[in-house]
Amino acid sequence: MKLSIGNLPQTVTEDALLALLTPSGKVEHLVIKRDKITKVSLGYGTCEMSDEDGKKAIASLNGKEIDGKKLVVVNQEDLVREQNEAQKKKGAPAVAKPAFGRNQTTGGGNTGVQRRGGSRGS
Repeated sequence: MKLSIGNLPQTVTEDALLALLTPSGKVEHLVIKRDKITKVSLGYGTCEMSDEDGKKAIASLNGKEIDGKKLVVVNQEDLVREQNEAQKKKGAPAVAKPAFGRNQTTGGGNTGVQRRGGSRGS
């Protein structure tokens, strides 16, 4: 079972998180997501455990307070399913506006900048 762990304090390290998860069972893989440049924790991570151990970890750690922050521990498959259902309910707009310029579907040369003035050498 793959667990998603959120609302982590930036001070928590992989070793500290591993120590929290170990009483629930064997941790196969653990990663805290970090900024690519500064290497500072982004406040969430993932963990892989067996199904039974994962359920124990969710029951014991979800809502547990660490450094003034309550951890959120959920099954990642359930989280993805809920997000997909919410997106379906939300729906997409009937007509999407182009992000920049007049029309983004035509190829090349259209930067949205109007040019004015005389001849340009042609």
